[in-house]
Formats: sequence, structure tokens, C-alpha cells
Amino acid sequence: MPLILSIEKDVEVLKNIYDKYHSIELNSHIYEIMEKIINVKEEEFGIQNGNIPYSFLTLWLALNEENYRKYLQLKNWQEEKDLLSKILIGNLLSISKSLGYTVPEPIKADIQYMKEVKTSLKGTPMIGFLGTFSVNFQIPDYWGIGKSVSRGFGTIKKIDRK
Repeated sequence: MPLILSIEKDVEVLKNIYDKYHSIELNSHIYEIMEKIINVKEEEFGIQNGNIPYSFLTLWLALNEENYRKYLQLKNWQEEKDLLSKILIGNLLSISKSLGYTVPEPIKADIQYMKEVKTSLKGTPMIGFLGTFSVNFQIPDYWGIGKSVSRGFGTIKKIDRK
């Protein structure tokens, strides 16, 4: 099921176009919108005490060209985990900057499990990752991390600790 998330002032834009569209055209195919729901809520975002576990619901495109070359040179899981943790922290710093949030202390990420998945973006072969991580940072469910989040990549969700 497709989902559109709006942040801050963009919520008003979404509210304004809510009733204007009854279908969407993608790649010359028209899709009827069967159901629309607006759910407005405030979510916490930012540094937290203790690590919060998350999983990727969709492929995380973590590697740019430079990091891809580095990744291919790595010799073991620990080196891969360290690089992916640094990239994840960088992704969270980028999101924070775009939202005007100043991160008051270091972000600490721990990659628990990651599986490589071959994929492509705009016809270019890439490696994506599915897996789990924990971080001392609150991220709202269904936000995207990494490259091409607007195309549905990098969607995360908190892991229920029950």
C-alpha cells in the first residue's frame, strides 16, 4: 500500500490537495485511488538515551560510488558493519540537518544484521541492504533513510520489544 508522509509545513500542502486527486498516472498507467486517510500526529525525532531497534522494510541504498568501492575492499563482517554504521549515522545527520535539528551529542549506531540484495535504480545495478540496527536516535516509523527515499527505498520501522 503506497503511503505519503508530510513533515511540518508540507502537511498543509497535503491537506490542500487531498480532495483534488482521484487517480495517479505512473508510466502511462492510471491507478485509481481507492482510499484516502489523513492521520496527523506528532512524532519524536532525535537523540535518545539508550538504543532503539529498527528494521528496514524496504531496501536501504547506503552506498554511493565512493563507499561502494570501499565496501568491495572490505575483508570481513566487522569491517562491513563499521562502514555501514558510519553511513547510517551520516544519513541520520543529513536528515537532522534538513529538518533544522542540531544533534546535541554523538549518534551511536549498531548494525545487528544486514543482507545484501542486488537491485537497480534507473537501470543502474546496485547493492541494497535489508536488516536490523539499533541507534540512540528516535526515528518515526515509515521514514526513509539513505538514497532514493522518495522512491520507497530505506523505509524503517521500530522493532516491537514485546
